Amino acid sequence: MVAKVLTMQSVERHKALPTRRAEIPDAALPGFYLVVQPSGAKSWAVRYRLGGQTRKLTIGSYPLFDLLAARAAAREALQMVALGRDPILARKATIEAAQAAERDTVRAVAALYV
Repeated sequence: MVAKVLTMQSVERHKALPTRRAEIPDAALPGFYLVVQPSGAKSWAVRYRLGGQTRKLTIGSYPLFDLLAARAAAREALQMVALGRDPILARKATIEAAQAAERDTVRAVAALYV
């Protein structure tokens, strides 16, 4: 598929294919895609290569993430890759840190002993 610059109107117009999911590339940001599932669900993803391996980071669903927010998140992920960091590992580390902080609150510790 030839990449074209995605717009909000083009995102709205893309329909689901009945037998397979479709990835529509964005010409404005190479590696950034709109993913349309056969169910009609739409989401955003970015593909990148790090350490010789191709990776895919799912940014989030549409319309929860609009085009501008998803493009900004993809740009941030690609900047991390350019610095040699894996955005998937960074996301996992952030989630684990938040879970650890939640576990270590006074409320959580008190709930364990009550």
